[in-house]
Amino acid sequence: MLFMVLAGIMLKTPHQVYPIEKEHLAELVFLERQCFAQTWTIEQYQEILDQDNYRVLGIFPDNRLNAYIVFCLIQDEAEIINLAVHPEFRNIGLARSLISKTIDVCAQAMVKKIFLEVRSSNLPALSVYRDSGFVEVARRIKYYQDDHEDALVLSLNLIPSDNIPTQD
Repeated sequence: MLFMVLAGIMLKTPHQVYPIEKEHLAELVFLERQCFAQTWTIEQYQEILDQDNYRVLGIFPDNRLNAYIVFCLIQDEAEIINLAVHPEFRNIGLARSLISKTIDVCAQAMVKKIFLEVRSSNLPALSVYRDSGFVEVARRIKYYQDDHEDALVLSLNLIPSDNIPTQD
């Protein structure tokens, strides 16, 4: 079991997380359709995998994709684009493992802050993100096109605020 300490929070990573390759994309899109009303296409994911600043990671117990995360590295920031866990495998720590691995990858890339957007009604996701150290920094009113639900913008500082240099 891997452990990571971040800003006083110990994150457990009991599940092995691997990069998703192009041969996994059909399975990823199938999983996404089980989790979201609006989904991306295989072609969109192929384009993402071709870009150096995107990462797509998954958890494959028994050689079956049960969860994945997509994030983008932009200079000293990162944005979590998508995270999905198969409905049959929720509440066993898969999302936490993906978030923990994402934080680790971002820290190694010298990222200072990670952002994400989440539906305001998605209480399970909000709980996982908050337990991982994310805090709400903004609200996007009627952000989602399908039902006009608000999105909450969350962020996680990877560098403690007292270590961030100030500009004079």
